[in-house]
Amino acid sequence: MNFLPSLTASGFAIAGLLCAAGPIIIHLMNRRRYRTVHWGAMDFLQQAMKRNRRILQLRDILLMILRTAAVLLFGLALARPFLSVGASDFDASQPLLAVLAIDNSMSMGVESLDGTLLDEAKRQAIDFLDQLPPGSRINVIAACGSTRSTAVDPYRTREDAAAAIAAIDPTDREADLIAVGNQIAVAAAHTPTLSPRAIFFTDQQASAWDDLRSAAQWEQFPPLQVVEIGADDSTNTSISGFELQDALADIDTPSTFVVRVSHTGENSRDDVPVVFSVNGEEVDSQMISLPPNSERELTFEYLFDGMAIEPGKATTVAVEVSLPPDRLPADDSRTIVASVVAALPVVFLDSMAEADEDPRRNRYGETWALRRLLAPVTSRREEQRQLIQVRHRRLEDLDAPSLRALLEDARLAVVGGIAEPPEFAVDVLNEFVSQGGQLVISAGGEFDPARWTQVAWRDGAGILPAPLEPIPNGVSLDANVDRLEPFRLSYDSMRDNAYFQLSGLSDSQLLDLYAEPLFFKSIVPRIDETTVAAVQKATKAEANKQVDEEDMTSDRWLLWRNDVTKTTAVSETAEKEAADSKEGESAEPKETPFDRRLLPRILARFDNDQPFLVERQMGDGKVLLVSTGIDNLWNTLPRTNAVLIFDRLLRGMLETTLPQRNFPTLTQVSLPLESASTTTMVQLARPGVDGAEELPIGFLDDQTRGVTVPQLLRGGKYELTVSERQLSSDPTLSPEPPQTMILAVQPQAAESQIERLTHEDFESRGLSEKIKWLSPGEVISLAGAQIRGQDWWKYLIGLALACLLIEMLLIARPNWVDRLFSRSESTGATPLNEEARS
Repeated sequence: MNFLPSLTASGFAIAGLLCAAGPIIIHLMNRRRYRTVHWGAMDFLQQAMKRNRRILQLRDILLMILRTAAVLLFGLALARPFLSVGASDFDASQPLLAVLAIDNSMSMGVESLDGTLLDEAKRQAIDFLDQLPPGSRINVIAACGSTRSTAVDPYRTREDAAAAIAAIDPTDREADLIAVGNQIAVAAAHTPTLSPRAIFFTDQQASAWDDLRSAAQWEQFPPLQVVEIGADDSTNTSISGFELQDALADIDTPSTFVVRVSHTGENSRDDVPVVFSVNGEEVDSQMISLPPNSERELTFEYLFDGMAIEPGKATTVAVEVSLPPDRLPADDSRTIVASVVAALPVVFLDSMAEADEDPRRNRYGETWALRRLLAPVTSRREEQRQLIQVRHRRLEDLDAPSLRALLEDARLAVVGGIAEPPEFAVDVLNEFVSQGGQLVISAGGEFDPARWTQVAWRDGAGILPAPLEPIPNGVSLDANVDRLEPFRLSYDSMRDNAYFQLSGLSDSQLLDLYAEPLFFKSIVPRIDETTVAAVQKATKAEANKQVDEEDMTSDRWLLWRNDVTKTTAVSETAEKEAADSKEGESAEPKETPFDRRLLPRILARFDNDQPFLVERQMGDGKVLLVSTGIDNLWNTLPRTNAVLIFDRLLRGMLETTLPQRNFPTLTQVSLPLESASTTTMVQLARPGVDGAEELPIGFLDDQTRGVTVPQLLRGGKYELTVSERQLSSDPTLSPEPPQTMILAVQPQAAESQIERLTHEDFESRGLSEKIKWLSPGEVISLAGAQIRGQDWWKYLIGLALACLLIEMLLIARPNWVDRLFSRSESTGATPLNEEARS
């Protein structure tokens, strides 16, 4: 037990340590305790901090509200909100948008003792302006366009609108209700803050309503009031047609001009002189009588033998035919520009060279009949006076470079009786046609349809308009057969084509003419769904190829392509399509529809229903396929008068390669200038207008300079004078003589039929809900939908400015907010006050 004293000593030691550390532990534990002492000044400071924090929060909220309100009010002001009220009576305190459409078509030129119908429409439109409430806006629309520029924004004063109405000039175009509706809708959408009142002043010509057959077609347009102008009298005599029968004139044979004179009305018209003029000089006339509601056709012949014609070029001559003026003088004359040509290069390719042809042995190439048809004179002395310059070659003697050199200044190529074309010939002829050349392919001789299809069809990308059946129809005269089965032309398939109509011949005479030739053999073009699909695919591929290639002009080697006129026509049809294109627009691109005119087209058939002539547009040119030969073995066509149809066909194809000089009424036409420089000046003289206007010269494309003639809206002769400005005062430097270009614009023949729409026909179309017909003497109504609050945007701008002003005051002088808040706080009890009371 000797360890007990040690344990006791240790316990005392520990107990001593605890006693010594106790005060220290108690001190450390007491340091974490504190005592709250209430001090009155500190309570006031805490409440002030809380009040200031609330004031700052309130000011921030006010600033956010004011800034947001200012932005919203400013945005609403820019949108110019208004309130559209339903149909109501006329309120003279509310301004309106008056959209006045004036019919200035050719039929509105009917004259009376008080002037024309257009003058009467202008007077009524100007008188209507007095009925409009103050503050109204006026849009003035020339329904058929105008040579004067028109304002897009509405007029603000009656005087400006009256001046615009008075300035509307007549045109020779045709009015169309759908086109007028499009223009009215555009004008109404341009000023949405005013309720529109659309009024159309017109003579109610029946043809203007042809495309408007139901009320559903007018749903997208504002309601319209149609004011009828003039009385119902359809009596009129007009020149409804005037053309050069064979498309081209030459200096070797007389040219035939065909004139059609129409007369409507219950009374006849006797002893009417029809005057024929060339370059403004009367050269012939005929006296005719016109029964009621009749049409007469007459011809004039003229020989252009006194003219100097440059070989290979076209000289233009203005030719006019006219009647004595009647109540509608605009259609009593017509002018066309005749192209007089000589020695146009035409390439003929067949299987026989010119040296091998022997008339004594009846040895001719398959193109001989066409050569004699277009160039009947074989004397070298007269070859420069003929219509064409014959270039006859055997295809086997050529290669690609020589064929291209032969075609580079030619406008037409004829390939006849070739058994099988070489690959290089197909390539070169394909380029020739795509650049604008004209190509005729005829069978005959040793023509092999199977080989032609294999080499020249190329799934629609070759020079054949359509693939050919491998086995021909019938046999030629030199075949060893016991019996021939001839067939003839079907006149029913040719009746509606102007190419096969000859002046002075009735249908029965034309039937006898085309029934005369007998055909024994022909190839069979196959035009079916497979052919159509191949043509569409090849055409789209060629279009994509041209888009991908940067410079297509370097591949063009035809020398006369720069002479081709580039036209841009915006007609009533285009104006209607512009509105249709806006319907259903989406973000997804739409595929361009295929132009059906690029498909093969059968111009004529045989009586066995097989195609005789097949035409197809390829690039800028055309290909005509003749399914039989033009020789004495496949048919008897060359020995009959029916062969003259090829004279008209080939002349028409040649005419399409010349600069275009005859146009319908259109918006503009662009003319290239061969040698335009910075000193070149072009002046335009319009028909019936004194003086000339200068036209600016610019680039029609990347390489071609030219002028754009605007607003060809009146029929007649347009003369452009191209000259050089005299910049030097030196009298010894004489400028080059000016050059003259002549254009002719044809008025629309439908405008000569001035028969009016009847009330019965109008009611049958169910248009009365959207279109109101006002007969002469009826008052134009201003009742309808109203729009109020057009000036709200001004008050919204004021409120936005007020919000910004209050914001500036809050930021610049915040003390008044503190005082306002302190005043509001002093009206209530605070915790400090409660504690003081206690």
